[in-house]
Amino acid sequence: MNLDKFVDRSEEKVNKYVDKVIKLKQKNIEEENLKHILLCGDKNYVKYIGITLTSILLANKGCDFEFHIFIDSILEEDLSRLKLTAESFSVSINIYFINSDVIKQFSKDMHGNDHISVAAYFRFIAFGALYKIVDKVLYLDSDICVLDDKINDFWKVDLLDKIAIVIRDKSGEASEIRLNVDRYFNSGVIFVDVNQWNELDLTSKCIEKACEKVWPFLDQDVLNLILDKKFIIVEKRYNYECSLSRLIDDADKPSEVVIDKNKVTVLHYIGASKPWHTWVQCCPVAQLWVNVKKGSCWEDISLASPSQIKKQTYKYFHKAARVSLKEHVWMDVIKNHVLYVYWKVRYFLNLGIS
Repeated sequence: MNLDKFVDRSEEKVNKYVDKVIKLKQKNIEEENLKHILLCGDKNYVKYIGITLTSILLANKGCDFEFHIFIDSILEEDLSRLKLTAESFSVSINIYFINSDVIKQFSKDMHGNDHISVAAYFRFIAFGALYKIVDKVLYLDSDICVLDDKINDFWKVDLLDKIAIVIRDKSGEASEIRLNVDRYFNSGVIFVDVNQWNELDLTSKCIEKACEKVWPFLDQDVLNLILDKKFIIVEKRYNYECSLSRLIDDADKPSEVVIDKNKVTVLHYIGASKPWHTWVQCCPVAQLWVNVKKGSCWEDISLASPSQIKKQTYKYFHKAARVSLKEHVWMDVIKNHVLYVYWKVRYFLNLGIS
């Protein structure tokens, strides 16, 4: 893939964490007026990064954001779409390619965490790599949809001697006991004072801690340990956790479950089922994300079916069958049950062969 045509060499910045930076710069804005937002992922997640980014822009027209995306690589198609997004919204997007040697070292040191994408480490690197580039940055996971302009509230909080602003995790109490921390937060949304982070060399400390052992919630556990007592907690509207898997399991009819959008700024789709999965499309809360997708440069990408899930595919056909049953879509009930049986037999036959 030829990326050079997109690179502004005069503006390229490289440090020990980053091999290359592509700057899709659209306009010059005084630094004090800019709000910096960080997104991370591997090449397969760039399309979801783009849709999260678009949700921010659609809900915050006229606000001055600059985006920083940390990735391992990128498909030329996604790069073109990011360029079009920057042009359409007149916004600057910086794409950082993480040093391949750093990624190799992480992969080697992940111990029992090799079932988790190495991209889980990227935010650790990003907070270090952004030193002397930005002062403060809002990190968002890419399974997020921003619904309103209250996201700007992060920049209004006085951090005082704290390093971050976070939102407490739904399962906080159990994890507080497990890790012996004061408060346990969900790391999908975290506002960081980059200068304080780097003065305490927290990138190195996070990497060292991540490689110590198998952490149940890898990057989230590590961040909670490293930042213990060093953060401010704000209300859950800024990281409203929504489990689509739990919703379709618990609801009598998933299509009738709605959320009060007036109480949600950052909608975070936690769990295995995501709004880009076909089996949750009856859910109004998933359609909030789909509507953003329609207004983005990724409007034509297909939703992901159970057959596209690489591990334990049969479980996702089972989810689809249960949703079809609850929604009384009888032909889909039959189809998804047949596929569930097929993929389950295939899975256990492969286990026997291996």
